[in-house]
Amino acid sequence: MVRDTAEFPEIFPGDYPSDDIPPGELLRAVLEVALAAVPGQLVLAVSGGRDSMALLHAMARWAPERIAAVATFDHATGVYATDACSLVAAEARRLGVTVVRERARTVGTSEAAWRDARWSFLRRVARGFRAQVATAHTRDDQLETILMRALRGSGARGLAALAAPSPVVRPWLRVSRGELARWVDTEQLPYREDPMNASLEFLRGRVRHQLLPTLEAASPGFGADLLAMGERAAAWRRDVERWLDASGVIVNGEGTRCSLPARLLEQTTVEGRAVIWPALCARAGVTLDAHGTRAAVRFTTTNRRGAHITLAGGATVERRCDSRGDVFDVRRAGGQGTAWPVHAGPSDALPPRFGRWRCRRLGVEPLANDPWTIGLPAGVPVVVRPWAEGDRIKTAGAPAGRRVTRYFSENRVAVLDRPSWPVVLVDDEPFWIPGICRGLAAPSRPGRPDLIWYRCEREFD
Repeated sequence: MVRDTAEFPEIFPGDYPSDDIPPGELLRAVLEVALAAVPGQLVLAVSGGRDSMALLHAMARWAPERIAAVATFDHATGVYATDACSLVAAEARRLGVTVVRERARTVGTSEAAWRDARWSFLRRVARGFRAQVATAHTRDDQLETILMRALRGSGARGLAALAAPSPVVRPWLRVSRGELARWVDTEQLPYREDPMNASLEFLRGRVRHQLLPTLEAASPGFGADLLAMGERAAAWRRDVERWLDASGVIVNGEGTRCSLPARLLEQTTVEGRAVIWPALCARAGVTLDAHGTRAAVRFTTTNRRGAHITLAGGATVERRCDSRGDVFDVRRAGGQGTAWPVHAGPSDALPPRFGRWRCRRLGVEPLANDPWTIGLPAGVPVVVRPWAEGDRIKTAGAPAGRRVTRYFSENRVAVLDRPSWPVVLVDDEPFWIPGICRGLAAPSRPGRPDLIWYRCEREFD
């Protein structure tokens, strides 16, 4: 479930009477409100800059029991990046906080590449500690992000920006950089100023130093109006997420796959589908652009089970059947359907796993004729590989051979599951398709002592 953002007082960002409140009292109050809406512990994303160092020290002072660890990432971009990480590590240890530090193996060349590498690291650390990530994004970051997305033509979903419902905790989102600076200066906290903050090389720098000041000068109150628009967009997104939570959406444990009953999308209008599809895909970590949204909306009227479309980045949407009836299934690229390496070896030494499949050697011959079990002749070389287009298997019902896809269709195996389905070969001939059929050469007479019995079955989420 996607966590809702913290419920702050119903005022627009920037309306805190911060000039009348000592900076420490303001930040402590903001932090208490933010943490009250978040259960469990947090992994603090600390870069070494002023805002994130303020988060580290504020949490260590006022909520140390909520810190699972501090995570700091060296982008390998130069001396500053390494020095900043060293500062974070030293301060975290001095404060008695666990710190996880990592250096990028390759140097990114764009803001997007840096962001992807950093978030991959942060998510790994958070999973390891079973915690949520907390960042030091401020009201100024939110304002810049809204404007950048508006320039790219984002709709309401994108304009919610950093205030959108998210598993990421952002305690400083209603605090300005200036308010954090007052406290950091008062407490004389150490930090490193990122030289990229003053650079105009990337879009965020140009928005921060040129575009926003110009727009504010030309139209006083422009920033406040933009933030208010972001608030309305975020409230709209929270309503959409609540509807999705109540609709029966199912997400796998890895967050790479989700499904929703097809009737819920079929019963909505075209405009409603254009709202629901991006929210549904986001549950599987898939971001829909305008083209992808239009494709998903058109796909809603597809009634054939097994039909699917491929979205940007290799993500897929499929119509299939489960215990709820017809569902739309969204999978992120590289998820459950990914093929696995070929295994070759003797029949008495099959590995315990093939991708998302488990293979278990049985001590005795099974009593029932189970398609998920097989008896392999002892001492025979066996190859286990993923199914390939064109595979044929000779069975008792089709001694001349029949395409495996026909058996898949008869057993209602989803198209997207087939590339990861194991095929067992003996003497280069398909011998067994677990759960589907046995080849003509597979032993059929029970009680043979020279057979080694295995059970192979899928590992479901």
